[in-house]
Amino acid sequence: MSLAPLAMLGGLSSAGMSVIGLGLTGVLLDFAVQMNLVIGQREVYALDPASRGRLNALYMTSIFLGGAVGSALASGVYAQFGWQGVALLGAGLPAVALVVFLIVSRR
Repeated sequence: MSLAPLAMLGGLSSAGMSVIGLGLTGVLLDFAVQMNLVIGQREVYALDPASRGRLNALYMTSIFLGGAVGSALASGVYAQFGWQGVALLGAGLPAVALVVFLIVSRR
C-alpha cells in the first residue's frame, strides 16, 4: 500500500520528464497492485479451505469494483483538474487506505 502513493506522485514530474515519469509511474503502480493482490490472496487462502473459492471471488470482485470506481472518479477529476489532479487522487486514495489499515490493525 505504501508504494502506490509513491508511484502516483511520479506523475507530477516536470514536462521534460513527462514520458519517462509516466512510464516509471505505470511500472511502479503495476508492481504495487500485483504485490497487493498476491498478499491479499495469500490471506484469503490461509482461511477456511471450504470457503476459499467464495472468499476469493468476493476479493476479486471488490478489486474490480474498486478499479471501476477509481476510473470513474479519475475521469471527473481529469476533466476538472487535469493530469496533476488525477496523480494526486491516485496518491491520495492509497494513502487514505494505508492510514485506515494502520488504525484498524492497532486494535
